[in-house]
Amino acid sequence: MMKYPMQLGTIVSVFAGLMIASLLPSTLDARIGERRESIERRLFSSGGIVYRDDTIEESRRKGMPYAQYLEYLPSSSDVRIYFKTSDGRRPTSSELSDRRMSAGWDLHVVFVNGKSAIEVYKRSQGMTEQEFNRLMAIHAGGSFWKRLGKEDKDEVVSAFGFEMIRDDGLVRARKLGRDSVLFFDTEIDVELAEMKTSDLQEKAPASVDGF
Repeated sequence: MMKYPMQLGTIVSVFAGLMIASLLPSTLDARIGERRESIERRLFSSGGIVYRDDTIEESRRKGMPYAQYLEYLPSSSDVRIYFKTSDGRRPTSSELSDRRMSAGWDLHVVFVNGKSAIEVYKRSQGMTEQEFNRLMAIHAGGSFWKRLGKEDKDEVVSAFGFEMIRDDGLVRARKLGRDSVLFFDTEIDVELAEMKTSDLQEKAPASVDGF
């Protein structure tokens, strides 16, 4: 993939005081760029499961920001949705419903070439500030986060839109309401945005033909 320089101007540093992920015990914590085997080994050992019911999985995908971009990803890409209870115990099949989440976390991971490229953490009853900070620290990768200034938003290319970028520029993040947070690879985000724009430009002449 190509490298995409960004003009961030007056980005203001935030979360600089967060503990780095290596100091935190492991729970529901994937990392962008990590291989699926590593993610699942850690998650399953902590009581997590992967949804295997097609109806539940389809229900969980509705409204997810990555859904509209799946057609632009390589054919080898894969989406897996995991669940972890609030107390860390392994859930029973009777607790899993397509109509509502049980108390705990859904974790959506889009794998590209076997590595995590897009992740959505969704809490059943809203995230606490402490939980949000913990996830940010896990994904800091020993670095820290910067907030994108309003004057910089027009200067960057992004499929998902983002509020924060890691200091090394490799990972972006965006909070989705009070119960979810999205993390994604910067290069893939830019490429998806450009492919989407190109696709819309190609379709535009046909869509207005005859007017």
